[in-house]
Amino acid sequence: MAWTSTTLKTCKALAGNRTLTEKTFPPSEFFVISSEKQQMDEQLLHYIWKHKLFNKDKLQTRDGQKVQLISLGEHNHDAGPDFFNGRIKIADTEWAGSIEIHMRSSDWFLHGHDNDAAYNNVILHVVGVNDAEITRQNHTVIPTVELPYDKRLASNYNMLAKSRKWIPCEDHFAQVDPLIRSMWSETLLIQRLQRKSEVVTAMMAQTNNDLDEVFFRMLCRNMGFKINTQPFEQLSRKINLRQIRTLGNDQRRIEALLLGTAGFLESPESDYEKTLKKEFNHLAARFKIEPLEAKIWKFARMRPVSFPTIRLAQLANLLSRNTQFTQMLKKANSIKEATMLFSAEVSDFWETHYTFSKKSKKLKKPLGIKSIENIIINSVFPFLFVVGKYYDDQEMQKKIFSWMRNLPEEKNRIIERWKKIGAEMSSAYDSQAYLELYNEFCSKNRCLDCRLGGYIIKEM
Repeated sequence: MAWTSTTLKTCKALAGNRTLTEKTFPPSEFFVISSEKQQMDEQLLHYIWKHKLFNKDKLQTRDGQKVQLISLGEHNHDAGPDFFNGRIKIADTEWAGSIEIHMRSSDWFLHGHDNDAAYNNVILHVVGVNDAEITRQNHTVIPTVELPYDKRLASNYNMLAKSRKWIPCEDHFAQVDPLIRSMWSETLLIQRLQRKSEVVTAMMAQTNNDLDEVFFRMLCRNMGFKINTQPFEQLSRKINLRQIRTLGNDQRRIEALLLGTAGFLESPESDYEKTLKKEFNHLAARFKIEPLEAKIWKFARMRPVSFPTIRLAQLANLLSRNTQFTQMLKKANSIKEATMLFSAEVSDFWETHYTFSKKSKKLKKPLGIKSIENIIINSVFPFLFVVGKYYDDQEMQKKIFSWMRNLPEEKNRIIERWKKIGAEMSSAYDSQAYLELYNEFCSKNRCLDCRLGGYIIKEM
């Protein structure tokens, strides 16, 4: 092991300033705690400090001086000390500055803070184990306290951290207070809408705040239903709503524009294909459109009714009926009315075809109810969330929540697992909250950021 100056300082602190050689601390014995374990323990100490889960009356320095906590500071999530604007009192002196937290006080040297000017205003070092006296750049000593907390917190945290279950709290989820779960669900739902609305906000900047154009792009993307999301998004960047509106309610011309831009009319064979191709050539010249390559669209392992050609035909029908998306969504008074806005049929040709060359029995091939609900959940709700902010419409969020409670919960693997461990699923309101919980917290082991994890750590 190459011994750096920082490592030597750490060893010097641990060895009580006696003469050191590499034999004093063999490399195999130097790190008592693995970096991963140490990081996890530091996260717990941060949590305990931030939520004041310690005995404030027992805060004292190594030499027995009582530390009076006036303010624990503001959590810093960027570079620098862990908490800013802390305030403490030792003896008769009040101190204001930053507070740093480590598992071991010797980590101060390991991280090089003794030579970092950003840490010169640290007034208190909070640790799990006080194994070294630490100093600033000017060699002044920083008071250090071992955090006096209930060891059950660490025991419960380690139980979650070491869990190999589907989610860390799988065995304890049902024991969490239902009121805590309910309140956390609402927070998660708002967080999910805010996260998804970031895409809407970015699109607004790209379209000069044209809300209808934004929703058109969202709708196109959603019509890809994951497998063809990217091709549909590329399509929405090739054409715009202004161009589509010039075609009025002519479903055939809109179909020609969509299928041609998608690259499906490059080698027409059937009469219908040739008719669409002729129309598209005119539109492409008029709007200066360069078609996508047909090969980017995915058909493999898909049900034929979900082929992108069918989705484009359904989209053409939707766009032929109404493109005033913002107005029609604001006017909708119920989830039933909103659902009806997205009902779509295909034109006659597509009732007997899946692609231009693949025929089918005569079928209506409407956009299914589950697909419409998917559009409402993933496009309409985030869109209306932003529209509510844009128009300062306080009722819009209430409308979204009301509609969510009147939509059935989604059916997928994650939701089924939640149900198995006792999560109540009565509507999309619940399923959306639990999808957010799993994707943004459970799968990332963010138990300390989760109210359920916090409840288990503190109350079990």
